[in-house]
Amino acid sequence: MSSGRIMNLLVTIPAESRRMNVGKDVIRVLGSPTYICVLQRKDRKSIVITPCTAEHPMSFKVPDRLLTDGQCRMMINGIQFIHALLETNGLAVGKDHQFKGRYDAEKNAVVISLEENELENERQSKIGLSL
Repeated sequence: MSSGRIMNLLVTIPAESRRMNVGKDVIRVLGSPTYICVLQRKDRKSIVITPCTAEHPMSFKVPDRLLTDGQCRMMINGIQFIHALLETNGLAVGKDHQFKGRYDAEKNAVVISLEENELENERQSKIGLSL
């Protein structure tokens, strides 16, 4: 992005583990698409979020006012999908999870590794240092 703004490419799964929240910067970096797709590798160790058409079988509509309304959120509901992702990666269901992505400009996609919960590890390190 030319503004020099640091992008925080986050996906969170709240403790109730019924939905995935896609951060606004993920949508911004993808060019504010109308629809996004959430694709996963066969081993489910990472997911990719990319713009797509409404006809794509894994498409999700981005709320029209997502980037203009501070209260609006991009949520993807899917209990089975979310639980499978968590369990495959050895992550506890019923616990908050937050994952940081990286932007692949060549593919116009945000790649999110589920193998290592970087933000949680960072938080744990800070807690450990502050004791």
